[in-house]
Amino acid sequence: MRSERAALRPLDQAALALVALAGEYSLLIMPFILGAMMDSNHLSETRAGQLISLQLLAMAIASVAVSVKLRAGQSVRPLLAVAISAICLANILCTLPVSPAVFAGARLLTGLGEGAVMSAAAAAVCATADPHRVFSLIGTAVAVVAALALVATPWLVEHAGPRGVFWLLAAVPLLLLPMLPRVPILARASESSFGLIPRGVRARAAGLLFAFLLLWCGASGLWVYAERIGTYQGLSVQQVGLWLGIGQLAGVAGPLAAVWGAPRLGSRVSLVAGSCAMAIAAVCFVFGGTAWLYGIGSCLASFWIMFVVPCFRSTMAALDGSGRTVAASAGFYTVGFGVAPLAVAAITTEGQGYAPTGIFCCVCFVLSAALAAGLRASAPAEDRHAAAAPTTEPRAAVAQANENSSRGLSRISD
Repeated sequence: MRSERAALRPLDQAALALVALAGEYSLLIMPFILGAMMDSNHLSETRAGQLISLQLLAMAIASVAVSVKLRAGQSVRPLLAVAISAICLANILCTLPVSPAVFAGARLLTGLGEGAVMSAAAAAVCATADPHRVFSLIGTAVAVVAALALVATPWLVEHAGPRGVFWLLAAVPLLLLPMLPRVPILARASESSFGLIPRGVRARAAGLLFAFLLLWCGASGLWVYAERIGTYQGLSVQQVGLWLGIGQLAGVAGPLAAVWGAPRLGSRVSLVAGSCAMAIAAVCFVFGGTAWLYGIGSCLASFWIMFVVPCFRSTMAALDGSGRTVAASAGFYTVGFGVAPLAVAAITTEGQGYAPTGIFCCVCFVLSAALAAGLRASAPAEDRHAAAAPTTEPRAAVAQANENSSRGLSRISD
């Protein structure tokens, strides 16, 4: 099976990783988006958290809708182009003096575009010869870009004002449009069965998806309120940006460790270790009380989230080669990311510290590890047979189409 998937060249893999980044870019600087909404639109912390949850809910809806519609031999490039354009337009609206209703609609449109990009790009990764390597490459791109953005964003806010964050969010995706021709055609889809996940692998896939959701509930609780957690401990905004940037640099090693370590440790051990390590990171990040423990928590959280996410997604890709489970994971990811701000806002009293936030995040990480520990080490034979249900497009034909596309691009560039 593996040899029939598209064997992308390194440049094509890098392009696919960067296109996938368009769906996640706003999440990388979410602490500063929260602050920008509060400062530029004079929103309360609760109201800003609600708008973030609205955006993430829209991302989840778009992700699930796209994953259900995936078909064999489909090109997701037109969808990606429309979605990226929507992201740019929505963030430009957020820079203008619009009414609260229009601003909320713009955040909703942003979420729809980002959810479509994440889901379509994740499914395209499953069409490659080595999904684990490409998912790890996406993680590396996320870590590097996040490290740069977290250092640059406070400087941008200082010189361009809070609305400069939205200009940045509008400009970055436009740089990725020229890379769309390198996105591969989908390898296959389970068109013989209806629903979000193919029959036969649903139980194990559901366990993976809910563990993934809980992982991101905890990660979002730390990330969305990272600026507030840091400033409550006495750090300046610049110090918060510096420590989070350093943490993201430490996160670059996470996907590299996943490429080497996950195949040797096995998927279940990798998932459990990553989730438990995130709980340790949360304790340092929230309960440390000093700048250096805040920094250690940032580094640990960045490293382990970047390690465990490729492990989750490559496990899903191995279980369900259609790409539907991986595509659906974008929806579960955003639901988890969206639930956390609402939960944190409900359990945290402004000005009274973030200990409830830390407890909430640790519980989510431990539950995620428990779900991962309960998964079977490998899918039974009937599950693998169901996952490999007949398709209307042979993988060999799709691989040939991708190869022809790459050759055409080479001739054009020559």
